[in-house]
Formats: sequence, structure tokens, C-alpha cells
Amino acid sequence: MSRIIVIICLLLTIDLAAQISEGGIPYSYAISSASVSHQFVQPDPPNLASVFEQDNSFIDEPVPYRIGIGIPVDISLSRDGSWSEARRGKRYLSLGIKVKDAKGIILYYRSFNIPEGGKLFIYSRDRSQLIGAFTSKNNPSGGYFATELIYGDELVIEYDAPKHNPANPIVDIYQVQYIYRNVERLLKGDSGPCEVNVNCPEGAAWQNEKRSVAKIVLKAGFGTYLCTGALVNNTREDSIPYFLTARHCGTSASLSDYSQWVFHFNYEALSCEDPLTNPQSNTITGSSLLAQAPYGTTSGSDFKLLQLSHTVPENYNPYLSGWSRNGLPSASGVGIHHPKGDIKKISTYTSSLVSTQYGQSSQDPNGMYWKVIWAETANGHGVTEGGSSGSPIFNNTGKIVGTLTGGSASCTELTAPDYYGKFSSHWTSNGSLADAQLKPYLDPNNTGLQSLDGFGYGSLLTANFKADTSIVSIGGQVSFTDQSIGNPEYWYWTFFGGDPSLLSYQHPGSITYRDYGVYDVKLIIGTTDRADTLLRKSYIRVTPNLYPNPANEYVIMDFGRRQLEFIEVEVFDLTGQLVKEYSSSPVVNGIFKIPLGDISAGTYILHIKTNIMEDNLPLIIY
Repeated sequence: MSRIIVIICLLLTIDLAAQISEGGIPYSYAISSASVSHQFVQPDPPNLASVFEQDNSFIDEPVPYRIGIGIPVDISLSRDGSWSEARRGKRYLSLGIKVKDAKGIILYYRSFNIPEGGKLFIYSRDRSQLIGAFTSKNNPSGGYFATELIYGDELVIEYDAPKHNPANPIVDIYQVQYIYRNVERLLKGDSGPCEVNVNCPEGAAWQNEKRSVAKIVLKAGFGTYLCTGALVNNTREDSIPYFLTARHCGTSASLSDYSQWVFHFNYEALSCEDPLTNPQSNTITGSSLLAQAPYGTTSGSDFKLLQLSHTVPENYNPYLSGWSRNGLPSASGVGIHHPKGDIKKISTYTSSLVSTQYGQSSQDPNGMYWKVIWAETANGHGVTEGGSSGSPIFNNTGKIVGTLTGGSASCTELTAPDYYGKFSSHWTSNGSLADAQLKPYLDPNNTGLQSLDGFGYGSLLTANFKADTSIVSIGGQVSFTDQSIGNPEYWYWTFFGGDPSLLSYQHPGSITYRDYGVYDVKLIIGTTDRADTLLRKSYIRVTPNLYPNPANEYVIMDFGRRQLEFIEVEVFDLTGQLVKEYSSSPVVNGIFKIPLGDISAGTYILHIKTNIMEDNLPLIIY
């Protein structure tokens, strides 16, 4: 089909998701990447055969999902890097790291000190991913630090020096994590096809609770693993960033390891559909261990309570989930999690939780675990997978009642059970000391509350919407649904070319389009002190009505009330062969009629070109 051309573009996005960093662009970006050279160090990759053999040996045990293996190194940016000059006398220090065939690289630092006024960036060598700037505000008190994953097997560290401060940065790397799992999420993640995105209709009632849930990229010794956890409220409601996950997430982690854990908030699709590019997330590096259950599923309820190294910023739109410790089985609810590190998912249960011991099918009223069977919903059959460990399970009132240990549910075993350590057992049942209980931290005033509501704060307000279709013929209707993030107080819709064209409802429902063309849609949301606007240009395409179809002697194209300066129509068969051409200038009364008597019966494609747009429409001739 020589004149019908389909172009598919895959756009690489620059990831500016920050570990509470400042954004910006490195000095070297002012120079073409082909003209920039860096010193490179190349650590030897690990023996993956033994790594996979070890992973397979733990397949039936509750262990976190490993994605990387550590390579010991001694790399100093100041010692091993090289200085270069950018435009206007700006100087930068850079160093490349390459680990052959890695899916990604994570850097772990034993010393991290950025001079006042300096900026540190890390980016993929092709500049498709960029994190930073890290500044003196990021300097950790203990020296240990971590930066988030860079996809691919090459990265560049760049320090941009301020003119007024000649001090060198102290950036010393002691471990390079070789990521061997395919963790980059493009078009479809690594999780199973049955999983349900958290912003599908199944998640509509859980928009607050989902804000508490985060993916954990955790370091334990020489391994990097994935788990999930959630911010939890305490009875003082003072915004202390307590974070609940599973004991088995990072069993061998040292105190310095915890300071290098990275927590990814808001890593999710904006709608029910999988995004075309990897969503951004908001990250925090560092935590400290407060309390955990004894090791082993028979001796404890498998919980771990952390405190994040920073109060969660308001622009992350955090929510500290509520909880219930009454030990009563919930009749329904959801689990929210990051299976295999994928975007946030939701799993639904509609039959009562069952009290049991871990891995047991029989009921035990004194058991320390909840057994759950997941239910099929409109958009899938959410389950859990590796990487979901430590994620919360909520009761029907939106309160956490357990944390995921493990189970056998999967997209191939949809009705197999999963097991969650009970929140009621986490409270005081794992030992008499504070480092084995939730109570001293979540009820510091000894109120004795059996349950607590969640508590949210934040300034995040993001306009978003979806439509049931973006292509209609003249007179067709498009149904719009608001999917904005935050808590808007008002909605102003503008449907260019639509009827009605202006509405102020949250969910405007069906809009009728009566005229041929392409049209924008705009949504403004806001509160008394904030607003956000989303304009989707050329979002709706209104095609001409084609009748009769199937046709025999002729077909009429009705363009409605739009006046066309010209029209060109080409008829192609299904092999792409051009069969017939027609044209007119102008089109009178929006109607264009073409004869079909000399065209054989069959299915054809009409390529319609006007001064407004181009379309391909199917036509059957009998």
C-alpha cells in the first residue's frame, strides 16, 4: 500500500524521578554526546549460572525477589574520573562504568559528599535516562548512600563544579550491582498477564490507600531484591514515616544496607491501561530498622517496621494507612503491591480471610497468618508474585490487617492461597521487647485503640482523564471519565467540537461530536489554592459517515457541516494495490459521492485526504 504509511515511534523519556533531588541538566549535555568522551572502568560481570542455581534453590521458600548481584569494587570519582570543560568555562568531572550485558546498574557508596554548590548527575551513556542533581543536601550523615537503577550496561557519573568552590567531591563506590533480571518496564512489565493496574475501576475506592504503598529496591549483602511495603499511621498522627513490610525482606541486611534501600512511591499507570513509556516515580533513599518478628514463619508473624530517612515530601502526596489489630477476619478487601517490581497492582478478595498457620489449609483461630483466595474482577484476576512480599492487605474499611509472606497464587494458579502475617500478631505477639512489636511505635501514647484511620497530606494535584474511544463517526458519542490524582474541588471541561462543549461535572459522561475533524479536550481541576490543567491536542478524531456500507453502485461520504476545500479518495484492495482514485475541489454541502460500478466485489480501504486530515475507512462492495 504505497500511499498509506503507518509510522510507529518509540520515544525514550528522560527519567527525572528523584531521590529528593533537584533536577536540572548536566554541563556535558550542552555538547553532542558523540563529541564527549569519558574515562571508563569495567568490572567483571558475575557468574550467572551459579546465581540462577541459587535462585532456583529458594523457589519454594518465602524469600524476596532477587534482581541483582553485587560486584565488589573500589571506585573513586575524584581518583578515577577525568575533568573536562564545557561551554563558557564550566568544568565537570566524569567517570563511566560498564558491566557487560547487565540489564541495569545500581551504585552503592561508602562515602558520598557533594561540595556546597556542586551537582552530581548519573545518566545512561545514550542519555535516555537521567537522575539528579544530587547536592550537598543529599549528603548522608553516615556516608553510605545509594542511587536508583540505571537501565543498560553503561552509565556515566558527572560532577558539575561550581566556580566559587574548588573542593573535589567525595564519591566512593564499594559495590556495583549487576542487574540480571529484565526489570525495565516498556509496554508490558514482567508481572503476569492476569494482574490489574491499581487505577482500573477495581481501585476506584482505594485511591487513598494506594498512596501509602511503595516498591522497595533493597540491598542485603551482595544482593539486590524487590519487595513492597506501606506507610502506616500512628496514634499521634504526627507524620513520622513508619514503613511496614515483611521480615523476610532483607533478612541478612546490615544497618548500612538499610541506609541504602530505595523506596519508590507513585510508580503506577495513570489509568487502567498499561502506559506506553515507563512511568516516573518519587523516591526516598535510606531507612533504619525499628522492629521485626523472629526469623521463620513458624516462630513469628513475618513483619518488619522501618523508619524512612526523610519525612515524605508533600509533593509525593503521601498517605499513612490506617490499621486494625482486632484480629477479626475481614469479609472482603484488597491487596496493593508491586509484583516483580512492576507498576502498582491491585488484587481483590470477596470471601472471608481465614486464620491459619503459614502454608496450612486448615483453620486455626490462634494462627498468626491470614489465608486469602483472590477473586476474578472486571479487568483481570489479580494475584501476588515475587516482589509483592511485604505488601499490605486491607479490610473492607481500608485498614491494613496483614503483610504478605508468600503463597502459591499466580496467573496460572488463580485460586491457590496466599498468606499474610496478621497485623494483630505483629502488635505484641512476637516477643516482649520493643524491637519485636508494633505497639511502641504505632501507639506511643498507650491509647489502646483497636483500629486507626489513615492520615494523608500533600500538595500533589494532577489532572487526568480517559475516554472510551478517541475515534467516532459524525454524530457519535464519546464517554469521558475523570481520573485525576489528588482531591480536586472543581472540574472544568472543554470539549472542542463537542456537544455540550463546556461542563463542570467530575464525570461528564457522553459527549456528542457532530462535525468532521480533529478536536482537543481540556480539563482544569483545582482547589482553593492549587490547580492543574491537562490539554490533549487532537485527541478526538471524527470521521465522515459512509453509506451505504456495504455498497454496490455508489458510496456517499457525509462530512457534516464542515466545508472542505478539497478531497482526494484512493481505493485500495487488501493487498495494498491501488484500484481507483477520485478528487474534488471544493466539496459542496459536505457530501461527496463516488461511483463503484466498475470495481469488483470485495473488501477495500478508502484512503481519504482533505484539507483537514487523513483517514482510512473500510468499505465492503457486493
